[in-house]
Amino acid sequence: MVDLIVFSVANNKYALNIDNVIRIIQATSLTAVPNSHKLVDGIMSYEKNVIKVLNFRKLIGLKPHEEDSKEVDEYDQKLIFFENIDDTFAVKVDSIDDIAHIKEDEIMSADDDQGSNEFLDIKGVLDLDGVLINIIQDLRLPK
Repeated sequence: MVDLIVFSVANNKYALNIDNVIRIIQATSLTAVPNSHKLVDGIMSYEKNVIKVLNFRKLIGLKPHEEDSKEVDEYDQKLIFFENIDDTFAVKVDSIDDIAHIKEDEIMSADDDQGSNEFLDIKGVLDLDGVLINIIQDLRLPK
């Protein structure tokens, strides 16, 4: 069994393996970082650590909320603290939907380039009660 955190960005559903998620908090104000990568919204201090915040909307090619005509209330956004082999950072998403407990073989393989880019690897797609969810294999922080 695999446990996944399911979240929404615009009308799309994504999921991360819960083993890579440290915590989830309400989105908070960030400090801008001059000359940072366009996907990084800023930094924040959390538990005596400086954490970079990656904007998932920008990562998948959507406009940030402040430029989107269908605004999601900024106070509803969440920060998912994500950890991989190289980094620990936060990812700003629109909302957290659920925790899914699935069998690994329920994930349908994705095309080689389906939604993946240099900072995002999509493992496959899950059909959960008629809702398609993109399963994220890994996220990478821009350097």
